[in-house]
Amino acid sequence: MTLDGWIKLYEKKTKSTFKPHPNFKLLFFPERGFCEVAFEPKVQMVMAYQLCGDGKFWKRVLDALAMAAGYEHCGAICIRHIKPYIRFFGFHIVRTEPLPDGTCIYYCKDGDGATARCAPAWKEQDGYAYYVTWEAKNG
Repeated sequence: MTLDGWIKLYEKKTKSTFKPHPNFKLLFFPERGFCEVAFEPKVQMVMAYQLCGDGKFWKRVLDALAMAAGYEHCGAICIRHIKPYIRFFGFHIVRTEPLPDGTCIYYCKDGDGATARCAPAWKEQDGYAYYVTWEAKNG
């Protein structure tokens, strides 16, 4: 698919207009989609912004970029229901931290013991967006 095709799909799924972020680099593979990426030296993390396509592929890309930069963590914003995404990426919830507003932070691990943290970011029409951070790993 072309970049324009992926952007149209992104806009359809998110119900918002794609606007490239000036502080992120757009990466694109016709068969995998696109992802905006930034290196954040203050927090030693590779961040994903807008993404559409093969999520597992892009997670591996982010992990590889983090390791190449000497960073141990990656981060993204999940604007969809968080629990299916936790499972999709091979994690399971090991602890929840209830918050005063009725939401909670999810602490997760995958089969290799790598950790992830999913914290509510803002209210969406059908739930919450989450800030997601995870340990970068090889493989």
